[in-house]
Amino acid sequence: MERIYYTAKEAREILGMTHSALLNQVAAGNLQRIIPPGRRQGVYLKEEVDRLKREMDAWLLSRQATNVEAAKFVKATADDMPEAVALSAAIFGDVHIIPLEKRIEWLKKNPDIDYLLKQEGQIVGYLSLVPLLPETIDDLLNQRRFAKDLTADDILPYEPGVPVDIYGMAIGVKPGVSTAQKRDWGAALILGAIEVIKDLGERGIEIRSIKAHSTKPDGIRLMRHIGFTEVVANVPGMHNFQIDVEESGIPFLMEYKEALRRWKEQHLGLP
Repeated sequence: MERIYYTAKEAREILGMTHSALLNQVAAGNLQRIIPPGRRQGVYLKEEVDRLKREMDAWLLSRQATNVEAAKFVKATADDMPEAVALSAAIFGDVHIIPLEKRIEWLKKNPDIDYLLKQEGQIVGYLSLVPLLPETIDDLLNQRRFAKDLTADDILPYEPGVPVDIYGMAIGVKPGVSTAQKRDWGAALILGAIEVIKDLGERGIEIRSIKAHSTKPDGIRLMRHIGFTEVVANVPGMHNFQIDVEESGIPFLMEYKEALRRWKEQHLGLP
């Protein structure tokens, strides 16, 4: 009988990954971790692991052949915004575009909200994680307001010890590329987002929740893979998602909470 699953150990050996890296691939939406009834250890679909292995090998060979440098995940600056806005328009359409001047005002209010994926000096991916008041996020999820309606006054700063709620405003990669390239860039953005969240913990930023929504199949699938809980959406066709950080057992959020605990211990003397 043909095998359907790999154990975690087999998947790690095939992909040449550590346990943490394998879980990051799950968070990035590239693999599913399935826990069969009556078992505690997760298994991985053989088809998905084999496909990822083929894509990784092809990616490595293409890089060796073209000598193309790896994409770099970086924090956006005001100078990046014209190109970032143009990419956002290509990904999401002009109707959803936030004007350049407004994006720059937001960055002045909080420079830790926009992140980019750059390759060969060009922006190929875009991520926006924005701290907002809970009622503002609720308005956005239910389309009583839209992102382009927000002002700099709506954007909250990050302050150690002050709880915040984060809205996943946007994530996307340059259109018109191969599926393998799209998957590679998308994974790099998710891994970058994970590092951003963990860094916030190291800075003493207490995150209560992370919320987002999407109408696109790729976005919906991605949030389900990461571990978001889908909640009732009042807008037809919209899928709303949230994570209660305190209650979450998602691996990268456990790392975030451990970093936050260490910060509190060091700066506040709390156990």
